[in-house]
Amino acid sequence: MDKKSEYLELMKNRENLYRFLGRLYRVEVDGPLLQQMKAMRFPVECSETELSEGYLVLSEYLDNCSSDPLTDLAVDYTKVFLGAGIAEGSAAYPYESVYTSKKRVIMQEAWEQVTLIYAAKGLSKDDERPELFEDHISLELQFMSFLCHEAQCVLDTQNESEFLSCLKQQMDFLSQHLLKWVPSFCADVEKYAGTEFYKGIGKITNGYLRLDSAMLKSSMDELL
Repeated sequence: MDKKSEYLELMKNRENLYRFLGRLYRVEVDGPLLQQMKAMRFPVECSETELSEGYLVLSEYLDNCSSDPLTDLAVDYTKVFLGAGIAEGSAAYPYESVYTSKKRVIMQEAWEQVTLIYAAKGLSKDDERPELFEDHISLELQFMSFLCHEAQCVLDTQNESEFLSCLKQQMDFLSQHLLKWVPSFCADVEKYAGTEFYKGIGKITNGYLRLDSAMLKSSMDELL
C-alpha cells in the first residue's frame, strides 16, 4: 500500500469513528443503532489503555444487556447529559463552555470560538438537533469528522502541502477545544452514568482523543 492509500484509509477510519461518537452523544440510542453495535467487533487490544478498557466495558454491556436496554439507555442519557431529575453538579453537561468558563454556564467564549470556526468552513448548526449549541460535544466531534473528510478530498488532488495544512487544522481544533474539556467531561460521564454502556463510551471517547492526537502528530512529522 502506498503512502497516499495509507493516509486515505486513516482519514476514512477517523472520519467514521468521529461520526459514530458524535451520534452517540447527539441523541439517545435507538433500535437500529443498538443492533448495529451488537454486531460490531471492537478491538481487543490497542496502544491506548483507556480505549482498550472502554471497548471491553462496552462489549460486555452489549453482550449482556437487559431485556429492555433502549429504555435503560434513554433514562441514563437523560440523567447524565440533560441532568433530568437530579441536583445541579450531578451530570456531565455536554458543552465546552460549561467546562471552560468560570461560571460553568453555556454560550461563553468557547461557544463563540467554535461558532466562528464552523462559519469559516461554511457550516452551521446540526439541523437534526437545532436546539444544541455549537460547542456541544456531538457537534465538535462531528466537525472533526468533517475535517477528516475534507483531508481525503485534498489527498485526491495530490497536494501534500495542503494535506499537511488539513492535519494542522485538525490538530489545532483537537488541542484548542476537545482536549481542553473532554477529559473532565468523560470523567463525569463515568462518575454519573448508571449504565456500563455510557461508562464505556466515556472511556472510549477520552482514550481515542489521546490516541488520535498522537497519530496526528506522527503523520504531521512524516510530512515535514
